[in-house]
Amino acid sequence: MATDLLNPSTNSTTSPNTSNLNTGYTSLQASTADPYGFSSMNQSAIGGSSLQVLTPDANIVSNRMVFGTVAGEVRSPKTLTLNNTGSTPLTIALNLGDSQEKSNAVRLADHQRAADFQILDAPTGQPFTLGANQSRTIQVQFAPQRTAQVSTTPTTHTFNGENYASLTINANGQPAKTVNLAGLNAANYEANREPSLAEITRIFGWTTNIGTENLIIGGQKQLIGDEVYSPYWVRADNSKPVQLWPLAVFSGPTDGPHDPIRFQAKPGSGGKSGFIYQHAGRLQADNVLGSNDISGGENQKLLPKILVGGVNTTPTLGNVSFTPNSPFALNRSLFAPTTEGAWTDYTQNLPDQTHNWRIYPVRDAQGTLIPHTWIAAADPGNDDSAPPKNYDYNDDVYLFVNAKPENSALDPSVGGRFPGSPDLKFYFSKTYENVFPNGLKDKNGKNIGFTSTQLNKNDTFTSIASYNPNLINLDTTGSGTLKITTTGGSNGSKDNTLVNGLQTIFDGRVSKSVISSKLLGPFNNIKTGFQQAGVMLGPDQDNYIKVVAIARNDGQLGIQFYQENKGVGKTIGTAAIANPGSLQSLELKLFTDPQAGTVRAGYSVGNNNNIILLPGVVSLKGGQIGRYFAAQSKAGLITSNKGGAPFTATFDNFLISANETTAQRQVLHRINVGSSSSYTSPSGFVWSADTGLFSPSNAVPESTLGTPNIQNTNIDPVYRSYRAKIGNGSIPMSSRVLSFALPVQPGKVDLRLHFSENYWGAPNRGPGGIGKRVFDVIVENKTVLHNFDITAAAGGALKAVKVPIEGLQVNDGQLNIQLKADADFGALSAIEVFRSA
Repeated sequence: MATDLLNPSTNSTTSPNTSNLNTGYTSLQASTADPYGFSSMNQSAIGGSSLQVLTPDANIVSNRMVFGTVAGEVRSPKTLTLNNTGSTPLTIALNLGDSQEKSNAVRLADHQRAADFQILDAPTGQPFTLGANQSRTIQVQFAPQRTAQVSTTPTTHTFNGENYASLTINANGQPAKTVNLAGLNAANYEANREPSLAEITRIFGWTTNIGTENLIIGGQKQLIGDEVYSPYWVRADNSKPVQLWPLAVFSGPTDGPHDPIRFQAKPGSGGKSGFIYQHAGRLQADNVLGSNDISGGENQKLLPKILVGGVNTTPTLGNVSFTPNSPFALNRSLFAPTTEGAWTDYTQNLPDQTHNWRIYPVRDAQGTLIPHTWIAAADPGNDDSAPPKNYDYNDDVYLFVNAKPENSALDPSVGGRFPGSPDLKFYFSKTYENVFPNGLKDKNGKNIGFTSTQLNKNDTFTSIASYNPNLINLDTTGSGTLKITTTGGSNGSKDNTLVNGLQTIFDGRVSKSVISSKLLGPFNNIKTGFQQAGVMLGPDQDNYIKVVAIARNDGQLGIQFYQENKGVGKTIGTAAIANPGSLQSLELKLFTDPQAGTVRAGYSVGNNNNIILLPGVVSLKGGQIGRYFAAQSKAGLITSNKGGAPFTATFDNFLISANETTAQRQVLHRINVGSSSSYTSPSGFVWSADTGLFSPSNAVPESTLGTPNIQNTNIDPVYRSYRAKIGNGSIPMSSRVLSFALPVQPGKVDLRLHFSENYWGAPNRGPGGIGKRVFDVIVENKTVLHNFDITAAAGGALKAVKVPIEGLQVNDGQLNIQLKADADFGALSAIEVFRSA
């Protein structure tokens, strides 16, 4: 193959030498929802034998055993099943050890609790034989060795309540498999001794930000942590039911059935409503710990049973599912036959319109969003003055599956534009209503392009204190500027009062990016207190990274690289610039690498394009990675005059640019998908047909009607052809998987995927809009993009989207790419593969 010297990105003329930013970590952050080896558990390693590991509650959490108890009670064990599906015996050894999830630990000691778990019917560490085609059950019991108590510090609500370990299963000749063990030991029954919602969430292995460790979250009509407030919901996949799995019940004791849950059609929709299930009281309980007179029935526990036909029953897909035919609310009703109760629409909760539900998207151990899967937490009671109303939101906690907000704009799984998109280049010489119709406005009503502000503690569902358009001025004359007059509000530490922290979203999951802004001087107005202006990246007011020009007390202008994690701030690196009064401009940059999980910062002075990297690097870990590098990553501008006088910061631009490697790389493949002949671009690059590289063989070639202009590219013919539909299009969704197998020598490669939505929204084709075509992109058996939507990524039809993914390891001589459909069919226009530089 010939070598190809790629041109530097046109999106950023000041990209740093990416080799200086490479930490050597190459695994993808959005890898798989099963990172512990279970995805390959049916693969044979020796003589056709294979070990299969089955965990309880796998519909809720695979590769995990979740236990709950109160006050150290030793409750019934749970069963793990080992199947040898092969033709030869396996020698197996079981070993208990520390948790595999220390990167998400609140207290490290809680993840070193192997002593709290016992294997009852197999010798720990001693090998045993599992014959061919035989099964063996393993009983695992949670027997906490520490005393749990209500904490006297704000670190967690319960001290010694969370207990994590791992069970490693070794079989001769096969990769070890790890089952995560998690036990929650509540301090005691009821009152303030119950576990908090944050603790309940973590015990399932999820890294969703609940917003507080406190037991009492509070009933304020404000978004707390990752919360999404949607009064009404719809099915995400209309071919499947909605599921509502009970995760926890910590409510008051009753003799009769309690905590009934319903789905309620939106008033006026004409849709159906219905009863889902309830829980056993004392008289229907199993008379065992956690389901007896002491607990108040099926109560004060994790993973409760449900009452079906008067019988205490283990939840199954069949008895937790319902099929709404209109927008619906959840309603934790007062009594099973009634519609009165706690609706997700607080306006229905009379007399006080109490906010009785908090609903959060589920994020896995790497922070990756699990689309359309939610933690739904209820605190019933519509009268604020009536005890035991306390807003702890642990009375009933559910896993809410296959649902999305009625308003699609609230769905965090819908991706933004990709770095490098023209829509993410704000030069302020125009207004942006044609790009972002719902963008924020300045004092004169001009659309400034930014779509939100970083919410502060004074924002509510109905009022946005973090946004003050009177302090924003978009001047579109000449080259254009955006001027922001500061306030004393700040997002530092626990202040959480920042005003006009302007944000936009972008898809930051896989591609490196540069987030930058040029500030115009002079800068002698930044001189006292914590006056500052710059750029920031991050999910919320307690978790963000920024690089800012900031006041110093020595007459120089400071540059600060800063991270805040869970409300605790840390300066990563600093620099100083002399004579700020004579400085004409300053460019500030954040460099993101989602695969390495890192962020660096740099700056350049005046018209000098040389980037000066600030000391230090932010290395995100565990759940932080997916929250920063998300389908809706958030980045924007920050200004504040805390401790000093107000000033006006003038921004020349704000850019979210691609930061693809510019070093010379060997071209391994350049493929025009859906074309039967090669194409030579104006630059002389040859794009080959995809003959013999795709499957199934009946994936038909498709193209645009005629030869329309494809925006954002100069190689329109490459984007006009594509493959998407398989056969006549009538196959079930589960079979709509388009695969490509590209021969490459083992080693690291860089991949570019090219997309254009050529059907939905194109002239004389199907109606456009987000959600028409949705699919997962899987590379080398790792899901790199969940719920990818070309329309959302591009901003419409007939617009090119380029997705670079660097540093992929290929071991078997074949690069495998799959598009797995969630709506319609996955579609791909072109593929490029390079040997990593």
